[in-house]
Amino acid sequence: MERMNKHWKTFAFMPAFDASRLASSGFCAARVGVAALSLACSGSVNQTGPSAESIIRDTHPHSDEDIHSNSHNGEHSDDATEHGEGRAHGDPEVAPPKEDALPVKLSETGLYSNIRTKEISDDILHYAPQYALWSDGATKERWAFIPPDTQVDNSDVNNWSVPVGSRFFKEFSIGDQRVETRLIERVGDGPRDFAFVSYLWNEAQTEATKVDPAGLPNALGTSHDIPSKMACLQCHGTYPLGGGRPSRMLGFSLIQLSHEDAGISLDALSDYLTQPVPSYTIPGDETAQDALGYLHANCGNCHHDGPDRVPQVDLSFWLDAEATTIEQTGTWRTAVNQPNVLFNDQHVVGRIIPGHPEDSAVIYRMQQRGNNAQMPPVATEIIDEAGIADVADWIRSL
Repeated sequence: MERMNKHWKTFAFMPAFDASRLASSGFCAARVGVAALSLACSGSVNQTGPSAESIIRDTHPHSDEDIHSNSHNGEHSDDATEHGEGRAHGDPEVAPPKEDALPVKLSETGLYSNIRTKEISDDILHYAPQYALWSDGATKERWAFIPPDTQVDNSDVNNWSVPVGSRFFKEFSIGDQRVETRLIERVGDGPRDFAFVSYLWNEAQTEATKVDPAGLPNALGTSHDIPSKMACLQCHGTYPLGGGRPSRMLGFSLIQLSHEDAGISLDALSDYLTQPVPSYTIPGDETAQDALGYLHANCGNCHHDGPDRVPQVDLSFWLDAEATTIEQTGTWRTAVNQPNVLFNDQHVVGRIIPGHPEDSAVIYRMQQRGNNAQMPPVATEIIDEAGIADVADWIRSL
């Protein structure tokens, strides 16, 4: 496949938390800190006790850059630190945030050959994951740029590694209105060498401009919130409290591109990969595939057994290509017939109770919004009824 060089060479299930009761019951400060960290990965706090923020800062001074929030954009402060990049933006001894080097205008990123007519550049790949992250009903389009004379290292079939200079774009629309386009660029060889920015479209839909790292709620008067940089890290990786995958590009993978509507087939993608790769079929019948695929895309980015996982509990919804039976999947091994470890709320007694979705913590957490039981804890304010139905149908069939 010819490629043109044009513009450049682009959770743990946890309880509602009352720190004052926990402390008075004999827990040491360190264990209160762990509980607060666990809570931070699930949302807001029960304000009857000290805030999770204060507990984390008191017991984990290196984790005070940010904590999870139930708000869509994360409400994160990004002016003091860039994770792994130093203390202050104005400190002459500290390198500026990686995002500073990215273009201010979307038209300057190379995605479009003509942004006014929405003509995509010839060297851009359009792709669509098999299982999408729920984004409150927003319509999404995705593109990738792989620099000329480079390849994606897919020797680890579960964690593809894109070359330096790769750029991945995701566009969010509400109805017919483009609202946001996100960009992730690999800017160096290191595992944290990725830059994350968002661009806000103008009302005329002729240009989009880089948004402040703090994010923007209700962009263009819609219900869509542009996330903060730190909220991006929660899903993609390098977030201080865990979450994300080494590849950082969550929808560009063997499992996600193993379907007929991927935009670019695995065969057509072979020129961009270091190794030929067969397609992967999720084990089980259609009911199981729908549920396992949904959990992979919506829960597995944080709950897995990799280095960037949320570490509080042993829980994995990530699908590995080596899993050829349902019983080999992380979901089966760590969730089915497994008791809750930290989360015991309402009537739920286990993570996934075969035959009983109404008693399963997975379903209960998926049904929550605006509290510390919500899963996923960020990037959504609306319950995904179709996704819940898919997972519940599978649990009911077990």
